[in-house]
Amino acid sequence: MKNLLALMLLFSSLCAYSAQNYTFLRNTTSGPRGGNTIGPALEMDKKIPATWTSLQESGISSYERDRRAILAMQGDFSVSFEFIESFLLDTPKDLDVPYFSKATEFVRVIEDKGDFISLQHILVMFIVQDGQTLGPFVTKHWRQDWQWQGSERFVFQGDKNWEMTAVTERPGQWVWSVFQVDDSPRYTGVGSWAHTTSASFFETDTLSRPLPRREFSVRSDYKLLMGKETLVVTKGNWYHEQKAFKHEGKLVNGQFSGKLLAREIGQNTYKRIKNFDWSAGEKYWNETKGYWSDVRAVWDQLFKSNTVTLKPKVRGTALHFRHFAQAEDPKIQKMSSAERRKLIRKTIGEYLK
Repeated sequence: MKNLLALMLLFSSLCAYSAQNYTFLRNTTSGPRGGNTIGPALEMDKKIPATWTSLQESGISSYERDRRAILAMQGDFSVSFEFIESFLLDTPKDLDVPYFSKATEFVRVIEDKGDFISLQHILVMFIVQDGQTLGPFVTKHWRQDWQWQGSERFVFQGDKNWEMTAVTERPGQWVWSVFQVDDSPRYTGVGSWAHTTSASFFETDTLSRPLPRREFSVRSDYKLLMGKETLVVTKGNWYHEQKAFKHEGKLVNGQFSGKLLAREIGQNTYKRIKNFDWSAGEKYWNETKGYWSDVRAVWDQLFKSNTVTLKPKVRGTALHFRHFAQAEDPKIQKMSSAERRKLIRKTIGEYLK
């Protein structure tokens, strides 16, 4: 009996000691970095959306099922963003503090040509402070484009430079392109969808992407992220998984050059909600979508030069702030598309190296 008690005590102490060294439990006493504001209570939507029912239909082609998986990402969501470093490589730094933040945003299909689908994310935030609800605060968020069997993609090289490259393996694949809040390029992945009765999965090839705002505002020791991303669409929610190495260098002739500093794992979770007031976001998009359509058209033309290099700021102002102000300017909203594109081309041109 005495030996049994000793073993139990030893085992519990070993468990306690081990828990302190688990990768994903570190810094839990001090809390993660990231957003610290509090929003109002949200009502989760448990109803299975029609997009999921449509995705599960029997007898449709693989191409059509892929399309429906992409379209199933539209809706109204509570979103959580979680990132943690899992291990270190060539760096003297300690593991970084995990990052966590939340948001509310809707995702809308803004273009569907069959073999091309574009999804726009719009943030609509309310904040509870001192017993009062402040907001709404509306921000145009990221955009994702899907091109069936696309022949080219833009690839982030590092140093705010992107180059158009050919896609060689095309049958059954989609080129998934992610854009910044101002519709400038961010990164692309190429991959295929796989479907089960429980979920649909899309996994990219190895891609490179620039540092997100949560990182470049506090880190300067690495220049790009190198890894793969997975999208998982389920009957109620969807998930964006990211597994990447923090890379100190850049791409040279298509090859990564430089040291890998750390491994990062991220998960963005999109959970459906209902009875949320999205009206400010819908109003914003209705008033500004003409401007943003012209921004996309200008970028399409710029990428025909095959390479784009951007300045981080001009006269102390980042490009997205210029676009946000112009998009909401009533005079610019009333311009013809041709006039707006001329203005937009001039604005972006100031940021091109």
